[in-house]
Amino acid sequence: MNHTFRIDKLCRVMLAKELDGLVYGVGANLQYFTGLPVKWTREHEPAEPDALLVLSRDGQSRLLLDSSLAGLAGNLPVAADVAQSRDAIPRLLASHLGGGRRVGTSRKAGEYLRSLIAAALPGCECVDADEIGATLRVIKDADEIAILRRAMALTDRVMEKVVGRIRPGITQPQLRALIAETGLALGADDVSFPPAALFVKSGTGPTTDPFVYPQDKGLVPGSSVAFDFGFVLDGYCSDFGRSFYCGPAPAHIARAYRALQESQCELISRMGPGRMALGELFGVIEDALDERGYGDRLRARLPEGNLGHQIGVDLHEDPWLRRGSEVMLQPGMVMAVEPKLWLPGEYYLRVEDLVVITDSGAESLTRFDRELFELPA
Repeated sequence: MNHTFRIDKLCRVMLAKELDGLVYGVGANLQYFTGLPVKWTREHEPAEPDALLVLSRDGQSRLLLDSSLAGLAGNLPVAADVAQSRDAIPRLLASHLGGGRRVGTSRKAGEYLRSLIAAALPGCECVDADEIGATLRVIKDADEIAILRRAMALTDRVMEKVVGRIRPGITQPQLRALIAETGLALGADDVSFPPAALFVKSGTGPTTDPFVYPQDKGLVPGSSVAFDFGFVLDGYCSDFGRSFYCGPAPAHIARAYRALQESQCELISRMGPGRMALGELFGVIEDALDERGYGDRLRARLPEGNLGHQIGVDLHEDPWLRRGSEVMLQPGMVMAVEPKLWLPGEYYLRVEDLVVITDSGAESLTRFDRELFELPA
């Protein structure tokens, strides 16, 4: 991947925002703009990062790295061994940023990184610059889409292997562990987030929370099983959702899942560049489910009209598929579209597909069987 080209674009946006420099710590933006296989969680960046990307007004980028990462920096210049010279970081930042008065940095990086910038440039204003990197990450190039396609194929294979192990008696924690173990055995680098396997027993009393099935209780016939999981492959995340039913499904539950899948396919068939804004997607699938008699079940679980999110090096990327968003669909967007149906005391059903917007329409990168629902009891 051409990381120099990405950094050039980052510099142009930085200058347009009237920033004198930019410092990203370990996280999604540093990974995206440098290609470094840095370790970070998808919720919190390290308090004292072992790598910093420093970008100055003159367009020069420099990496301050732990020596263990230096050989992975490609053709990007490495300016210091962070682990050996943390006391020197302020001096290096001052040298690279040239007396800047407004410097962008990561909101998640916290006080440590901001204190380094303050020590380097007394009186400097630190500006939240997460959005700059996030905006440039929205449109995926062909190499990124190829990785996401492979990540999703691996995720489909995990579900194919796990589905045969869903039998009465298995618990939710056992299924979660099996999902993670299977993905790692197939070559995933990590999980995108802790896997979820959620049981709802039909015919129980209505609750305000769908997830009250005891964690230590085995699966019993007459229960729906909803999955939500994903993996990291070559630095990119997948996200997946399907539902099943243990034993013969009552007619109204089988119809509900069929309606959910049909409505999802109808939505994907209507998606395409310039055709609609992200905020319109929920209304499309809501109408499709209303026509089939299940719109109330969608609204029961998604009352705010949030249908999903973009995805890439980070699991949850902006812009989200929220009702009211005016962001238009564009080629290269990759998003997790995840409608859910909930009837308290009866079922919780979910489908989640990774969808890429193409030049002429949309394609689901998720290929797992949409017809499979009933499992042996």
